[in-house]
Amino acid sequence: MSHPLDQLTADEINRAVKLIKSRYSGKLLHFKNVETEEPPKALLVPYLEAEKAGRPIAPPPRIAYNIYYVLDDKKAEEAWIDLGTNTIIKTAVIPKPHHPPMDMIECMEMEKELFKSAEVLEAFKACGIEGDALNTISTDGWMYGADEEGAVARQMMFLIYSRNPKTNHVESNIYAFPIPFVPIFDLLEKKLIRIDWVATGGDNDDLDGFNYNTRTAGRNVLDQCAAHDYHPDLVPSLRTDLKAYNVIQPDGPSFTVEGNLVKWQKWRFRVGFTPREGMVLHDIDYDGRHTFYRLAMSEMAVPYGDPRPPLHRKMAFDFGDVGGGKCANQLNLGCDCLGVIKYFDGNLVTPSGDVDARKSVICMHEQDDGILWKHTNYRTEEPAVVRRRILVIQTILTVANYEYIFAWHLDQAANIQLEIRATGIVSTQAIDFGKRSKFGTVVSPGVLATSHQHIFNLRIDPAIDGYKNSISVQETEIIPWNHLNPRGTGFVNNKYYLEQAGYLDAKIENNRYLKIVNENKINPISGNPVGYKLSAAATALLMAPPGTVARSRAAFATHHFWVSKYKDSELYAGGIWTNQSFKEFCGVQNAVDRKEPVRNEDVVLWHSFGLTHHPRVEDFPVMPAEMLKISLHPNDFFVGNPALDVPPSTQQFNRSVEVMQTRSCHRM
Repeated sequence: MSHPLDQLTADEINRAVKLIKSRYSGKLLHFKNVETEEPPKALLVPYLEAEKAGRPIAPPPRIAYNIYYVLDDKKAEEAWIDLGTNTIIKTAVIPKPHHPPMDMIECMEMEKELFKSAEVLEAFKACGIEGDALNTISTDGWMYGADEEGAVARQMMFLIYSRNPKTNHVESNIYAFPIPFVPIFDLLEKKLIRIDWVATGGDNDDLDGFNYNTRTAGRNVLDQCAAHDYHPDLVPSLRTDLKAYNVIQPDGPSFTVEGNLVKWQKWRFRVGFTPREGMVLHDIDYDGRHTFYRLAMSEMAVPYGDPRPPLHRKMAFDFGDVGGGKCANQLNLGCDCLGVIKYFDGNLVTPSGDVDARKSVICMHEQDDGILWKHTNYRTEEPAVVRRRILVIQTILTVANYEYIFAWHLDQAANIQLEIRATGIVSTQAIDFGKRSKFGTVVSPGVLATSHQHIFNLRIDPAIDGYKNSISVQETEIIPWNHLNPRGTGFVNNKYYLEQAGYLDAKIENNRYLKIVNENKINPISGNPVGYKLSAAATALLMAPPGTVARSRAAFATHHFWVSKYKDSELYAGGIWTNQSFKEFCGVQNAVDRKEPVRNEDVVLWHSFGLTHHPRVEDFPVMPAEMLKISLHPNDFFVGNPALDVPPSTQQFNRSVEVMQTRSCHRM
């Protein structure tokens, strides 16, 4: 029997698709998502509490939420299906100007149309590419973005590249061979709308406006480029001095898994998976105490900084426009995770309505992570040391050129950390040979890697010893230099509570940080409410001025912290429909605009942060991972260090080996 927080099974997806197809018998459908709609919290919490108490009650209704196109009618629709009664309980047409997410099948269908278009072929010819040379062409189907308000036809654009023209090797790095035009397609009409040309000049070419006529006429645009490959089959030589590193756990892992329920080192939680968010952690308890109801990445916006049309529209919402779960890799043993691994699978749906069973979209393993705590009594020279063991729950997304690695780290001292790594290949465009542009960095001959941002939003749904929580803002203040502070050395930590939904930003100069607390439960030692501290990333936010479409559609990316009152199904900081949006719709800005009370309420904390990436030559042809870390630490949650009972680190347990031959394991 499925748990209310489990993703849909293959059978449940098939039943949902069958019902929708029967509703539109004889019409062509294109399915986007079929997934579990999480039960309302008012129904789910009593079920979870009864489950933990060993007194099970009837589960909430199991609902399948569906997004699909009725292609004959050129309309997008939502449907909710009660899987218990096998009935459609509600449908809704997705109104203009909103568009559902795009998918790979649409890109592939339009790519076929691209090569049938006389206008596109003429554009290739203008770039010196025709005949057999077209066999090396490769494309990236991109979300159209937005640069105006109002309803716009469902569109997508193609960024055009080539495999290495000399070899046409299937694994050659296409981003080293950009081609300077962008075809725009109408996805519902399945036709070319127009071709937009890309400016390829440098800083001195645009003094009096954007100059689109800087290329050498009649020259093959790929002649200025050079192969710049990353795949092991194409790298001339690989290092030979790297010794094997084997992670061995002879007694097996310390975790247990029942379905999607994980228990490890006093932690108890459920691993979820959705088409949009990908990995989700649910109902997270430590030592029998509630900590968080739900943790998930909510959105990721990637705006690019070249203002020259058409690439000014390059602003992807990778979760809303495509789907984090739909981009999840199928992970490989010994490659993406090391040690004794537990994998979790994911069930998605194909456009035709078939089950897309993705194996191993989430991996989980234990990892040594240095010292958890240590002290040496200098009087006796007696050390006490405990090593930090973490549980890693990881997923990896490939969104066209980029990879994003999301990993939750749980440790034995009740800390939770989200680690994000960005790698993959920077998105590139053509630039005339020998020129430079302030909008990016030349990373290979004729190749400009544009400056851009990756702005993430983490949705934190707390349950700190219960579901009534408050947000405490903590700020360090230098107290006045007077008779009560005679040498000017005094400073204190002040606090105030947020009373109403709203937003605020980091203040590094004041050491501002946020605590999620339960004012109804006081720590008997400190006298403070029990809580968790958010160690945030105080990074630069969206580089777009007020009044721009870019800022309007990514309001979540304009402040570090947002606090709202909980509302069922309000999960996405950037709004429900981001594809071609010109304004955030039902996102976090709308949530805080309700101005609801948030003190001692069921609250949600949203944290926005990111990378502002001015590419380096070292980021090409593939980017060494750049890392961000966000942490949640117990703060007056316990009456002492909760990891005092972790066994000490000893040689008998760890079996380490010195490199020196005279003290190697062979001599012991």
